[in-house]
Amino acid sequence: MYIPDSLQLFIKWIQGFDIRILQTEEDVEKKFILPMFQHLGYPDSCRQSKYALTSNDLDNPAKQLKNAQIYFATDDVVRQNSDTSLVIIIYLSPNTQYFQESITQAKFYSTYLKPIFFIITNGYTIKIFKYFYLHREEIILDSIIDTLRSSQIAENIYHQLNFNLIKKVNKIILNKLKYPEFSRLEKYLRRHTEFGKILENAEFEPYLLKEGHHLIVVKPKVLIECNLPQAFGKGHCLIQFSSVILRSLKIALNHQQILGKLMTGLHTKPEWGCRRFLKQIDADTFEASLGQTTVILSELEAADLCLCVDAICQEYKNKIIEFENYLETWDFKFVELPDFRGFHLFSVDVKLWKIMHNFIKKFNYAQGKSEWHLFAQGNTSIRVSRGIHDHAFIVPRLSNSWSALSNNQVDILYEINDIHISTLERSNLNSWQEDIGIRGTWTAKYTKNWLIEKYIPKVINYYSQEFQVLEFDLNKNILNYQSQHITLKEINDIKELLRYLRDIQAWLQVYIENLAASCLKRYYQVFTDLVRNADSAIAGLDYITMNLQRIRWENPSAEIFREKIWTFKDAIYCLDAQVTKINNCKYVSSYETDLITRVFIWIIENGKINHSQGQLNAAKQALLPLWEQCRFEMRHVYPYR
Repeated sequence: MYIPDSLQLFIKWIQGFDIRILQTEEDVEKKFILPMFQHLGYPDSCRQSKYALTSNDLDNPAKQLKNAQIYFATDDVVRQNSDTSLVIIIYLSPNTQYFQESITQAKFYSTYLKPIFFIITNGYTIKIFKYFYLHREEIILDSIIDTLRSSQIAENIYHQLNFNLIKKVNKIILNKLKYPEFSRLEKYLRRHTEFGKILENAEFEPYLLKEGHHLIVVKPKVLIECNLPQAFGKGHCLIQFSSVILRSLKIALNHQQILGKLMTGLHTKPEWGCRRFLKQIDADTFEASLGQTTVILSELEAADLCLCVDAICQEYKNKIIEFENYLETWDFKFVELPDFRGFHLFSVDVKLWKIMHNFIKKFNYAQGKSEWHLFAQGNTSIRVSRGIHDHAFIVPRLSNSWSALSNNQVDILYEINDIHISTLERSNLNSWQEDIGIRGTWTAKYTKNWLIEKYIPKVINYYSQEFQVLEFDLNKNILNYQSQHITLKEINDIKELLRYLRDIQAWLQVYIENLAASCLKRYYQVFTDLVRNADSAIAGLDYITMNLQRIRWENPSAEIFREKIWTFKDAIYCLDAQVTKINNCKYVSSYETDLITRVFIWIIENGKINHSQGQLNAAKQALLPLWEQCRFEMRHVYPYR
């Protein structure tokens, strides 16, 4: 997805900002606050350094505040008031460590100016608060400035504070969204026929529209409009409600917020507790946290919101998975830098990288027609191309100087080149996917194999005499290289399942919501049948017992909790009880699934299991959908939680 220039410039500025230039309070204002808000899109004409309060509280010390900048939604001085105020910033001397007095002053100003945010900073530490009238403020960021060097955090702050977004916020609605009474009011009105008809006429007309990468999903209560990610780009969405109370509210969510909040618990009911953004308050009222906005929803609104989220996020997820599948990137670590997105293939010794880079200078595609004249040189990158068609973009992860390379190694990265993909989209092909292949765009897997099996041996052979690098040094000069993991389909040994089970167990440890029982039923049943044939003399029975006893049993039986020492037969009895339980419920705690998975892992790792080929195949089939969900969420959802 296209990233706005303003966002790129903001990230570049904050990552290059040197706090050592801040020596005085004036430095914090002139060299940090003003440039920051210019990069966030605020016109200087919308800024006031002082603002006269009309309160009778003339003796309040906060009224003597001098070190403040106030931004408004308008440049019309007459209209710069509490209705149009957006942000109050209080700047302090870099030596100031005590913030509480300034926070108190900011709160005082906020009760009169009613901004959306107030900020306190000394240039080294920054505290950002979201203001709610008559409610406790919400802290958005409390950290040192260096934290903003993270692209994800900087982008999140940009999307919350940028001028074009927050000037459109309806502050009246924002300050009333948390009132459950409004949800009850609408229910009361709906029970009366004359009002009910008015409310029904105000509802959206359900429909679904998809045009290219643009998707609109509408239910009576909720509308979500989404720009889906193109290739491995970033999408975003806009959420609207039809209710009288929320009608003018528009909630914008960026890529990170969609993945981190909306993507879990798809196709589950609101009351199951499987969705990260949704919390049930009482029998028919829900609290939805959408980005930085929290709204109170009725049962019908929550249900429609979930249906819209399911449709949007399933398509969003499919786009990302499709990209990873086509370009064979799943086995490589994703790397995101300010001006780069790609995958780490392997690393090489710095001496090897130097001769690899020298080689492309000699074999530029414009200077010859041999099979090795297929490079176009960037500053330090390698563009594998025959002039007409680009195959791959390879980038080294270097520090600022050759002599300062950490650990004396260079990471070889497979770059996702947005310009290349956009060019393919505009070509005669139906999609960029049609260009994947040896004669077109190379996958990450093929690129890695080509580099190790063909390119690097060619380079070493070419320079063997000049640099005294011999072929038998190849393995020594290629670092952090791992062979591809065996796929589930290829597994023939039951213990090879352990790698996949451990991935699932690690995922369950960070998954705090409930899980839909439907995705676990076959997993529980098949693996219980598989491990029941383990040697009953298995070591570590106390570990198995400890995990099973931590499970919350709705109706504990004497068989489970009798005081005598457990046997392996007792453990299997408990696993069978869990199979019965999950077949009769809608959802289950991720904590309990973690405990069950620990038991499966222990028995497979330490026991001797008599099993058939059919049982092993069934285990692989049962594990695959759960592991694919785990793989996607650990890679694309967990980093943004």
